[in-house]
Amino acid sequence: MLPKGSSMIKRLFIICIAAFMSGCAAMLVPETSDPREKLHWAAELIDKQQRPLPAEKLIREAIEICENTNDFSCLGQAHVTYGFFFRSDALNKWEQFYRKNGFMDKKADLDSRYTVSIEYFKKGIEYYKKTNEYDALTNAYLNLGFGYYFSGDHKMECEPYRKSLESYQLNIQNNPDANPVLPKGYSSFEAYIQEQKQRAGCK
Repeated sequence: MLPKGSSMIKRLFIICIAAFMSGCAAMLVPETSDPREKLHWAAELIDKQQRPLPAEKLIREAIEICENTNDFSCLGQAHVTYGFFFRSDALNKWEQFYRKNGFMDKKADLDSRYTVSIEYFKKGIEYYKKTNEYDALTNAYLNLGFGYYFSGDHKMECEPYRKSLESYQLNIQNNPDANPVLPKGYSSFEAYIQEQKQRAGCK
């Protein structure tokens, strides 16, 4: 038999655990007011450390700073980083937490995260189009295509891949000295895109 008031104790225990997790999540994350540095650390937390909780906080802080300074390039990077966040495998590690508590972006949940990821890639692309950052657009369009792949909407992959190649070619035209990194095992970006289009069934 549980002691009197045990349900209240249990609720308080859960609250304390959540607070403890939030505190731990922020540990070993450097303080910085530079939004791009925040995004750098967010990517590190997502990809290398599997710590999405502090990563989302850093991304949202970066977006707020970039909005206040009207920095479109920074906003492009921030929204693309958020796109990567929502399709990260790191979220699977914290599935129980997110199913109970949700994300800081309240319109998102685990079941819709790939759709939310796509929306953030689209937002990032719109900002990068304002700054004509063709190298960034190459990557953003490519990952928008991958976003549709993860969501299972393969027909929608085709246009982003076409736009990615178009942005790549514009980057080379506008920056003759550019030395873009090609996907491993491919001699040209054109060949890589063509393979993705074939896999997706693009005409």
